[in-house]
Amino acid sequence: MAAVGKQVAGKVLFVPDNVGKCLCPGCPVQAQSKCVSGLKAALAAALKDQPLKREKIPGVYCSTGKATCADLDSNKSCLCGGCVVFAQYKLGQARPGGRYCKNGPSK
Repeated sequence: MAAVGKQVAGKVLFVPDNVGKCLCPGCPVQAQSKCVSGLKAALAAALKDQPLKREKIPGVYCSTGKATCADLDSNKSCLCGGCVVFAQYKLGQARPGGRYCKNGPSK
């Protein structure tokens, strides 16, 4: 499913297309999270919800804001800068500049 609507720098659409492109589920920050592991296991079912429910999706934090999982390790390296969603939505020009799982959605 393609993202719809006008893309504005920093405003990331929370849609299945962006969930599919998102690097968050493979990010070292989330690697040891039991919470994220459970969400990834149920991701296919969560993508059928309309609208999507942020608490069921382990990523696209640049759109949804801070992670609902409390067991992330923000001392690990972040992958935001290498993400296609980051490039597509020009998040290098937005704030915060990364670590959306901790710092909130991009604006």
